[in-house]
Amino acid sequence: MRSTFLGFNTARSGLFAAQRALDITGHNISNVNTPGYTRQRLEQTQSNPMSVMGGQGMLGTGVDMVAVKQLRNEFLDFRYRDEANSLAYWQTRQNGLAFVEAMFNEPSNTGINTVVDQFFSALQELSKEQNADELTHRALVLDRAVGVTTTISHLYDQLEKMVVDLNFDVQNTVTTVNALSDQIARLNKQIYMFEIDGSSANDLRDQRNLLIDQLSEYVKVDIVEVSDANDPSGKLNLPKKMVLQINGQPMVYHDRSYHLDASTKEKSPFFEALGVDLEINKIQWADGSYINPNSLQGELRGLLDLRDGSTATNKGLPYYISKLNEFARTFAKEMNEVAKTGYGLKGEVLDGIGDPDGTYGAGYLLFSAFGRSSEEMYDADGNIQHHLITAKNIGVSLDMQDLNKIPASATIDLLPGDATVIMDMLALRNKNSMFSEGKPEDFIKSLVANLGVDLQEAMRNTANQQILTEQIDNERTRYSGVSTDEELANMVRFQHAYNASARMITTMDEMLDVIINRLGLVGR
Repeated sequence: MRSTFLGFNTARSGLFAAQRALDITGHNISNVNTPGYTRQRLEQTQSNPMSVMGGQGMLGTGVDMVAVKQLRNEFLDFRYRDEANSLAYWQTRQNGLAFVEAMFNEPSNTGINTVVDQFFSALQELSKEQNADELTHRALVLDRAVGVTTTISHLYDQLEKMVVDLNFDVQNTVTTVNALSDQIARLNKQIYMFEIDGSSANDLRDQRNLLIDQLSEYVKVDIVEVSDANDPSGKLNLPKKMVLQINGQPMVYHDRSYHLDASTKEKSPFFEALGVDLEINKIQWADGSYINPNSLQGELRGLLDLRDGSTATNKGLPYYISKLNEFARTFAKEMNEVAKTGYGLKGEVLDGIGDPDGTYGAGYLLFSAFGRSSEEMYDADGNIQHHLITAKNIGVSLDMQDLNKIPASATIDLLPGDATVIMDMLALRNKNSMFSEGKPEDFIKSLVANLGVDLQEAMRNTANQQILTEQIDNERTRYSGVSTDEELANMVRFQHAYNASARMITTMDEMLDVIINRLGLVGR
C-alpha cells in the first residue's frame, strides 16, 4: 500500500537530482576555458516503482542519480594523438631543414657558388699574359682561394654546431617525456583510489588525458587497460589499470613509470669516420635495455632523424655534411691535379716530388688539409692524399703563402708570362664530369635544390597535418567541450525542474495540512 509520505520522497528525489544537475552545470561553466576539461552530465534513471494492488499497474517513486559521466569519445582521442604525433614530427623536421637552408644561403652574395665564381674570376685575371707574373693578381687568387676554403669550413662548423644543439634538444625532450610519464603514473594511482568504490574521478581523468595528449607529441604511445591482479575474474569490479606502451614496452604501468635514458654518450659513427671527436647521447631504457629509435615517432624521432640521418632516404645533418665533404674533397682534388703540373715564377720544385727539368710539374698543391704544406699531402709513394681533406679542414696549402709558388706556367722554359696551367684550372669551372651532378656550380645548385625539395615536403606535410589535427580536435571539442549556450539552457531547464519539485513538496504539505488540521471540522 502506498505510504502517506510517498509523494514527499518522490518530489525530494527530483529536488536533489535537479540540484545535483545544477551543480554539475555550474562546474562545466566554471571550466569553460580550462585546457583538457571534458563536460560532464548527470546520468539518472527512474526509481524502482511500487506495485499497485488489484493489478492496476506500477506506481512511480521518483528518480535515482546513477553517476556523473564525462562526454568523451575515445576514438577521437586516439585519432587526435596519432595525428598530433605526426604533426610534431613534421614541424620538427621543417624547423630543422629551414635552419640548414639558411646556413647554405643559396643563392646569395656570400654563398659557396659566389665565392667559387670569385675564385675563378681571379684566375681569369691572372691568366692574362700581362698579369701572369704580377704579384698583385697572384695575391688576389690566394685571397679568393682562402675565401672558398673559409666559406666551406664555416658552413661545416655551423652544421656541426647544429648537430650538438640537436643532441641537447634530444636530452631535454627525453627529460620532458620522463617527467610526463611520472605525472601520469601519479594520477593513475589517485584515480584508482578514488574509483575503487565505483565512483568516477572525472577531473583527474581530464588531467591525465591532457598529459597523454602532450606526451603523444613527443613519442608515440599505445594505451591499454588491464585488470587488477587482485580481481582477475572481474567479479569484484575493481577499476582497470592503465598501461602506456612504446612499441609494446611499458612506459607507465599503473602507478609505476619506466624512464628513457639519454645520459649515455657514445661516439657518433659518422663523425668518427671523419676523424671528428663528437659524442652524441644514446637513447635507451633506464635499465639499459635497447629501444628502437624508429618506434619513438613524434618530435623525438624528428630530432633523431635530423641529428643522425646520413642516407638519401633519411636526410639529416650528417647527410648534408657528407655532401659538403664530397664537394670540398673533389674540388680540391681536381684543382690540385692541375696545379701540381705547373710551375711558379721562380721555377722552384717540391723536393722529391717535382721535376726540376720542367717535364711534369713542380708538384705544389693549391689546396690541402688545413695547416699542411704540399709535401705533407703526399704519401710515401708520391700519391696525393686527398682523402685527408674534408669540409672541416679544407685550407690553402701553406706553400701558397709564397706568391711566387702559385703554379701558372706549364714548363720552366716559358717563365715568366706563361699561364697555361691557370687556363687548365679555369677549364675546371665548366667540367661537367667533375661531379655526377655536373660542374661545381651544378653540384651546389643540385644540393640546395634537393634541400629545398625536402623542406617543401616537410612544410607541405606540416600544413596537411595541421589541418587534419585541427579538424579532429574541433570534432573532439564539439563532442566533449563546454558550450556556454548549451549550459545556460540546461541551467534554466534544471532550475525549472528544481522549482517544480519544490512546488510539488509545497503542494503535498498543503494537502497533509488539510487532512491533519482541517478534515472533520466542517460545521462545528
